[in-house]
Amino acid sequence: MRCGLDTSELILLLGADRAVQGPVRRACGELGVEVACANDLDEAAKVVRDRSPCLILCDFERFEEVRHDWPRSSVVLITGIANSEQAIEGMKRGALDYVLKPFDHEDMVRRIGDAVRISRDVNVPAVYESGQDDIHVERIVGRSPAMQEVYKLIGLMAPRDVNVLITGESGTGKELVARAVYHHSLRREKPFLAVNCAAIPETLLESELFGHEKGAFTGAEMRRMGKFEQCDEGTLFLDEIGDIPLTTQAKLLRVLQDNSFQRLGGTEVVRCDVRIIAATNQPLEQLLEERRFREDLYYRLKVASIDVPPLREREVDVVLLAHAFVKRLNPQLGTNVGPFSPEVLPALLAYPWPGNVRELENVIRSSLVVARGPVFRLEYLPEHIRQPSASDATKGAPRTDSEGLTALPQDLRRFAETLAANPDLEGSLHSEAVASAEREIIRACLERANGVLGRAAGLLGISRTTLRKKLAQYGIRIDTQVRMKE
Repeated sequence: MRCGLDTSELILLLGADRAVQGPVRRACGELGVEVACANDLDEAAKVVRDRSPCLILCDFERFEEVRHDWPRSSVVLITGIANSEQAIEGMKRGALDYVLKPFDHEDMVRRIGDAVRISRDVNVPAVYESGQDDIHVERIVGRSPAMQEVYKLIGLMAPRDVNVLITGESGTGKELVARAVYHHSLRREKPFLAVNCAAIPETLLESELFGHEKGAFTGAEMRRMGKFEQCDEGTLFLDEIGDIPLTTQAKLLRVLQDNSFQRLGGTEVVRCDVRIIAATNQPLEQLLEERRFREDLYYRLKVASIDVPPLREREVDVVLLAHAFVKRLNPQLGTNVGPFSPEVLPALLAYPWPGNVRELENVIRSSLVVARGPVFRLEYLPEHIRQPSASDATKGAPRTDSEGLTALPQDLRRFAETLAANPDLEGSLHSEAVASAEREIIRACLERANGVLGRAAGLLGISRTTLRKKLAQYGIRIDTQVRMKE
């Protein structure tokens, strides 16, 4: 299936002539989604029957009627250049976007694709354990203790109208967590828009967020509303917030402080009411120290926070996710793979998944492409997962001397000998040795990171949540002088 869209989704094109229908049909065909055409609302009701279109394309004159009949559907206005002010007025009333005639094919594909995804984000809950058996949509999958803590935080934070900062490694599913917060919030009937701050060039990011006036820069042929105006009274998800340049950070801070901003190239003060959910895989505390992120903005964003655990800390979820991905990807790839052979799950569990959930999904996808028959066999997995290379297996392992003994520093060898000679540790020597070593490496990493948890967690290769648990377990505290006390 192309572009990752759901073929069961329906787009309604209302009141358009053949000059419009042709480009729209071609764009929808490329996206792999169904489009229905109707001349008026009566005909539209017959065409869509009991289905609710995820997206409606219409002109400004039919906008109010469309919003009345299909309040949960996203609307994109089709307009000529002469009616651009009407399009802007329509967006103020709730339209998602507008497309100018004559149409550019690539632009049409992009706008319709974005609109369908936004409609999915608004209408499809991101909660896996919901009793809904919809294999076409992305949901949070996880029953591990670490994910249970995430669910608790979502439940606590969602109904409270505060900004939320979501942290976690790349590929852990931070956007799904953001959507879950939105769907359980008081703003769930209002817009939800997502912006990947790292994917937009610095020169265009300010315009994307705050809009621009005609002539603000080369190519700005008309005024355009930014995401904040489009998302008024709704929720805006800012992914990769750590990549926002300092100049844009200052303008974002003003929005959070007094709910107002100015479009790029304009003087008019625009007011809005938007809840911000931000996400990052970068240690913002380190960016603060390096003066690459504003401290006042950091505390405005982190009114509440959720740390999404990496997949290596969610062993039971690897199995659940693998089954869920097979079920969801089978219809997309035209496969009919069911049970896993006995060798597959141990191989999946043994792999550390540095790319987290996203990497696991890509591995399942590539495995299904080469699958033959109804059973998911070990041979379908990529080689680096079913048979780790020697370099991967020994990466980070201690050196050995010529006698085959581990070459350890002398202090550590003496420490081991002392533990082995202690009769009180008989039967618990291994656990005591591991705990002692872990306590000291955590202490060393905290000192090297000057007490900054995010940086220390990065050195250790664990999440901040795990590090905090270890600090409590070993009685390590950090005072204001950044010294460890027991």
